[in-house]
Amino acid sequence: MSIQINIGDHVSPEVGYVTVPANHRWMFRWSRTKARSIARNIASADTYFASLPGGRTLTSLLGDNTIWINYHATFGYYGETNAVGGKEIAIGNKAIRIGKWTVLATIIHELAHVNGADGTGHDAEQAILECGLGSAAERRTGVDDPRTPYNPGITG
Repeated sequence: MSIQINIGDHVSPEVGYVTVPANHRWMFRWSRTKARSIARNIASADTYFASLPGGRTLTSLLGDNTIWINYHATFGYYGETNAVGGKEIAIGNKAIRIGKWTVLATIIHELAHVNGADGTGHDAEQAILECGLGSAAERRTGVDDPRTPYNPGITG
């Protein structure tokens, strides 16, 4: 099975976590497919995810059909997870407006929270870098390159 995208077949217990609008579903599906490709082809992705408190690999998380990706129409940030270790993810308009690569990065960031990364540090955003979605210069200097979805300044 696979991580689920809410297309109207799921009612989240979280207020505001709703069905992904039909016109955005392609972007969520593309992101899920790309995340699977990253897990298969970038060894540091599974290695990094396994080092998080939950101990699961990215491959394992992407195969978990109890994790749901929802949409949230009103919050002003990229995404959120209902709790550290939770299984309800919501993606917001901020990520969608920027595009599919940002939706992908947001899903990876939120999966790090599902896997136990708390909101006090940089662990969830680091997952994006370990999945090959940042530059070597960002890794080396800690300075954001706006051409990549990774942002070394994001915590939480």
